Amino acid sequence: MKKTFFTLALVCVTVFSFGQTSSILRPRVEIAEASSEEHNTSLEVFYMNDESPRTYYLSLGNLGIGGDIVQLEFDPVFELFIPLGGSLEEAISKMEEIKAFYKMPRLSQTEIEASFAALYPTDKIHTVTVTSRRFLLSKVLEFSIPVEGNEPLVRATHIYKSDFNSLLTTLKIYKKLHPKQE
Repeated sequence: MKKTFFTLALVCVTVFSFGQTSSILRPRVEIAEASSEEHNTSLEVFYMNDESPRTYYLSLGNLGIGGDIVQLEFDPVFELFIPLGGSLEEAISKMEEIKAFYKMPRLSQTEIEASFAALYPTDKIHTVTVTSRRFLLSKVLEFSIPVEGNEPLVRATHIYKSDFNSLLTTLKIYKKLHPKQE
């Protein structure tokens, strides 16, 4: 009986180890990360280890759903990914462009392309509206996507300038520590 059980377990392990596909769980390699409990944000720069050529992405975390200001956060799976480019230099340059949005006048808007997907970026691109907002002494960018079929509702996240600057600084330090990495 023990021999049969052991043989069956060995066969199952072998089948499952060779039956894995990379489309189910793809490996994310994190380069830089910044999170804030105070602002309830989690930002990350990463690349997918199975992509060739490599593309760096900015994850703005999970989006809430609601109106322009009030957002209910209930979706822990879907994230907003902004493609940053194929090298660290391009990624830093794109991050600097996004950082310049904080200098826009209050309530001014611009649009960027991003992927809104579960766990990792996909080829489906959405147009994201970036709105400059001010809260007391803080500069905030709102990244929003309208909810399909319900126009007054939007999926959005609010990124404070201090959190974004922290992520950009971490990315620049990573580049200095790894000068040969593309």
